[in-house]
Amino acid sequence: MNDEERQKYVEAGEVIQKARKHAREVATPGTNLKEIAESIEQLIRDEGLEPAFPVNLSIDEEAAHYSPGVSEDRVLKEDDVLKIDIGAHCDGYIADTALTVNPSGSEEEMIETVEEVLEEALEFLEPGVTVGEFGAFVQRQIPDDYSPIRNLTGHYLGKYTQHAGVSIPNVDNGSEHVIEEGDAVAIEPFLTDGSGKIKNGKKGNIYKLETDRNVRGRHERKLLGDIKEFQGLPFSTRWFDDFGARQKMALNKLVQADVVHSYPVLKEVEGGTVVQAEHTVLVGAGEDGENIVTTRR
Repeated sequence: MNDEERQKYVEAGEVIQKARKHAREVATPGTNLKEIAESIEQLIRDEGLEPAFPVNLSIDEEAAHYSPGVSEDRVLKEDDVLKIDIGAHCDGYIADTALTVNPSGSEEEMIETVEEVLEEALEFLEPGVTVGEFGAFVQRQIPDDYSPIRNLTGHYLGKYTQHAGVSIPNVDNGSEHVIEEGDAVAIEPFLTDGSGKIKNGKKGNIYKLETDRNVRGRHERKLLGDIKEFQGLPFSTRWFDDFGARQKMALNKLVQADVVHSYPVLKEVEGGTVVQAEHTVLVGAGEDGENIVTTRR
């Protein structure tokens, strides 16, 4: 990682720090989920960057990949356990973070636990540690009252790539891949009082370009041209100025043709409550070889 790349990651992280603070302020009971997501995304744009993906607002047994739609009618409730997953990029260099809020405080212990697990993981992470060793360490930090989500992981980050090939698990997966100085990684433990596994649910209003092949149909071609503006990063239908029936039909055809991927909501298989915490780390990239946690505030 050169100085310019490091600085762009840091700039994205500085904006995300503001977005995290703003997320806590706007995630209040009675507020429409679309209003929460768009307020956070607008702050990122007002700071001169772009969202790296639509803000995820996943509630209770939903672990990830729900983002409000164009005509969202859900509002945040007092007892909801809301995972807020936020990303911003600076010229393609991504800062990725997540926090969990619960207005009533009924799941405060669980939320504090996942935040403590994340902090312990960040202290352990250093160049030379293997992915398997890291996952085993995280797993040991989790109290017996909770289970890690085994089939959800952190991940490497690349330019215009949110999931850059290598997964960072929260359990020992035996991987001998060595984490090296300069690697950009998102560390994100998920805990649950359920079984520790997730399954696919309904569509989550998040999409991503899969392939750049030619398509038939005027509306599909027009929409595909607009989608390419996101440089391969995930997007939401909320991000289009005019997304009516024709655009919706065109998007469905692109999904059916495997040109665009539609992300399903990920749900805990037993309906257990899920909490999440996440920071982005530049491993050993500081002046003295320390980690730079770009999103910590």
